[in-house]
Amino acid sequence: MPPAPVPWTITIDNLETRLRVGIWEHERAAQPVRVCLSIAPAPGGAARAGSACLDQRTLVRWLTEEWPRQAHTALLETRLRELMAFVFGLDARIDWIDAALSKPQACAQARGVGVRMALTRAEHAQAFGAPVSAPLAA
Repeated sequence: MPPAPVPWTITIDNLETRLRVGIWEHERAAQPVRVCLSIAPAPGGAARAGSACLDQRTLVRWLTEEWPRQAHTALLETRLRELMAFVFGLDARIDWIDAALSKPQACAQARGVGVRMALTRAEHAQAFGAPVSAPLAA
């Protein structure tokens, strides 16, 4: 009998990337944006002992190297939707994402100002359409 699935939640906490986002002229240049993510599998989608787990290196590489190349956008909400679509596209086993983006330089009185969204894959598909599958790391 194969080993039972082990439920997992992957978290990435306060990863800093640089994005061009915001309504002010100075925000057309890349600025620090902090990313917090919790990612959970669908029931039965958890990794079994010895099987492949989600490789967070692909996600971190996209967050820090590829995503910053995107053109400026006015809304952090747009970046949040891009992030969720990319993560859901990484692995079909992912069923739930809690994602938050914040701009640490947006308000001197706060550690950051941002947006957060937590959705299942089905809720995301209903609200925004199905994500495009991202290439998996070799």
